[in-house]
Parts: sequence; C-alpha cells; structure tokens
Amino acid sequence: MQTNFRLFNLIILLVCAFYVPTVHAQIALKKGDRVPEMILRNVFNTPKKELNLSTINSKLILFDFWSPNCTACLMSFPKLDSLQSLFGDEISIILVNQQSHDSTKRFFDQRKFLYKPNLAFITSDTVLNLMFPNLGNPAYAWLDGNGKFYQMSDELTADGIRNFISQQNTGLADYRVKRRYVSSLFDAEFRNHLLSYSYLTRAIPGLNLSGEIDRRGISKSNYSILDLYKEAYSGQLQQDFNKPWKIELIVKDSSKYIEPSNSDSAYRWRQGNLYTYSLLLPEEKAGEKYSVMQKDLDRYLSLESKVESKMVQCLALIRTSTRDKLKTNTKNKSKDISLLKFGMSDLRTSKIDAKRELINRPYHLFSELFGAWVEFRLQKPFLDLTGYIGNIDISFKGEVVDRFDLIEIRKALKLYDLDLIEKECSIDVLVLREAKQ
Repeated sequence: MQTNFRLFNLIILLVCAFYVPTVHAQIALKKGDRVPEMILRNVFNTPKKELNLSTINSKLILFDFWSPNCTACLMSFPKLDSLQSLFGDEISIILVNQQSHDSTKRFFDQRKFLYKPNLAFITSDTVLNLMFPNLGNPAYAWLDGNGKFYQMSDELTADGIRNFISQQNTGLADYRVKRRYVSSLFDAEFRNHLLSYSYLTRAIPGLNLSGEIDRRGISKSNYSILDLYKEAYSGQLQQDFNKPWKIELIVKDSSKYIEPSNSDSAYRWRQGNLYTYSLLLPEEKAGEKYSVMQKDLDRYLSLESKVESKMVQCLALIRTSTRDKLKTNTKNKSKDISLLKFGMSDLRTSKIDAKRELINRPYHLFSELFGAWVEFRLQKPFLDLTGYIGNIDISFKGEVVDRFDLIEIRKALKLYDLDLIEKECSIDVLVLREAKQ
C-alpha cells in the first residue's frame, strides 16, 4: 500500500514538473487524497510569482476554477472577496484558470466594469484541472490545511465554509456525483403503455427529466413554483412573464415562492422549493398542453391563477414637439451591422465606445433596444407612445448609456425632442391567489 502511494505521488510530481496532460485518469484525486508538495507558478494579482501550497496556514484551501467566458464566474468575484474578508486567515481562496498570465492580465485591463477580486490567481494551469476535473465553471475544490481533498462543489456559501471549518463537511451537493437522466418517473417496463398522465414532485437531488417528452407533453426539472407558472402561461400566450411587474402574488406567505437574494439562504431555499413537473396527453389533445398544465398546477398547489389587466406605473417614451429630429440624414447605413455600437457595456465588455449610435436604422430597432435598457436598469415597464416610423440617426454618450441615470437619459433624449415620463398604463399580469377553501 505504501509503495502504491509513493508511486501515485511520483506520477503527480512528474506531471507538475513537465505538465503532461495525458495522464488525466491517473492523477484525478479522490476524496481523502492529499495534494503533493508543489509550487504553483504563473501567479497573477499578487507580488509573488510562485505559490507554495505547503506554506499556506489556513484551515480551508479553496480552488475556484473559472474561465473568462463564464458569466456566473465573473459575477461571483465580489462575493469571493467578501468571503475571504469574512473568514480571514481561516481560509485561502485561490482562483485557477487555463489562460496565460498575460492573457488574464489583459482580460482585466480591458474590462473597466469587471470587479477584480483581491485574491491570487493561478494562470496557465495544466495541473490543477487534471487533479480536480470539472465539467464546467464555476467549480470549487475543497481541501483542508494539510492539502487533503474532500469534495468538489458548484456552489460556494458562507454556511458551507463554516460547516467545513467546524466539521469538515460542507453540507453542499458533491459536484462529482453523477446525475441521472430519465424520461419519466414511471417504471420503464410499463412506460410505453402510458397514454396520458401528469405529476408534480419535489425535485429529486441528482435526477433530471431528460427534456421535452414530445409535442404531446411537457417535462420540467428543478423549477420553482413561479417558474412553472411562467412556463405554463408564456407557452400558451406567447408573452414574457419573467419581468417582476408581470406577476403578482396574493398569498399569506410568499417565502416558498421567492428565492432569497442571499446565497446561503438561497441554497437552503432551493433544497425544499424546487419541483419536477411532467405531462403527457393523447395526440388529439396536444394543443391543450399548456392550459392543462395551468389547471394541474392550480389543483396540485391549491392556487388560483389568472392573467388580468392591471394599471401600473410605466416609463413612456414620448415626442415633445412635431419637429422631426430623428429622421436620417444619410443614404448609407451604419457599417456596424452587429449593433455593438448601440449596446450597453457590462462586465464582459472589452472595448468601451465613447458614443452609442444608430445611423440610418429603423426606428423600431432603437425602440426595442432602448426599451430593454429601461426595463433592465430602471425596473419599470416601457411604453413607446411616439408613433414614429422610418429610419433614424441617433447618438448618445457612452457613459450616459452605461450609467443609465434617468435624469441624464432625459437630457440626452431632449436633443431629439423626446422624453421619458412616468405614466399609468395597462399591462397583462399573471396573478396567483391562494384557492378558497
């Protein structure tokens, strides 16, 4: 046994020295294995150029595997700093990516909107990703202060860290546990005899229904109650009910419907408030599947659902004069057909344009893009009351668009005799009420 362990460590050390990526199966660590003494090079974001794991004196070492094209990874950066600050020397969070040191530095230098955590990065990695294989990012490898590997997870919470420090058990789902995919929860022996059915279950950890059954049915895994209702009504009415003002809850306790914003609370909430729904109808009833889903959910969950017209406060785009200051002055359309010149910068933006413009483009294109900005940043329904048609030229300062402050936006619109005002408007709202007993 001792000989096998030494041989295992020798393989690890050879891989670390020569970066041979072909021994994936041999070096993937299992629970209880220790990371051999090794020096990690290509360190970014710290004065040190190398990182020796044996010199880390923390109760928990966390490797956070990320990539530049992973939006969830980028959005988690502020949280990583907060967790490191919260637990101090008890933990060490180390980010790991496969891009080169120069490429990683350039990635952050070019993205002014991106938060860069005050943590060490291991770049150009070809070793840790082999020791801790992951199917996607973000992924987290949990090790104790002696380099002993405990688990992989795709969640990172303060509760999980506290649990690990106190009892070396995160309480989080293991990332490496293989998920099962099934077409339904019925016994396979009798599945082909089923003509019609529907069921609603609590989400089963590690189990997913494998997508849509066929045109006769609906199959949804790990959905909240609200998401199931949104699916049922969006599918039938071809409307987007995902906006917060498009759904109204009239219930005594809304906690089981709305996921908390705090990551620890959200993880606990998901354990008890996600569901699996499946429906199969006879061929002649296939066109009714969404209305059947609505009735099923009402019956199973003791709710009454209905789309109603409601008066709400909207932000309406209006013209302030009859002068046409939008009409295009050129016969040539903008060369930038990708519309990136009229986008809003975000954490993945590599080049921040000084101005955002549309040249000789249809007005409806501006209205759709501008309306999306209003609803995303100002969190109110958008309504276009201009009645304008035709091609236009319009330009805004890039910094005004990126900040999207209502006062600044109104000043920018004023140049074109436009304004954005509050106005009551009628919209369709999905209303959920507790059923009368």
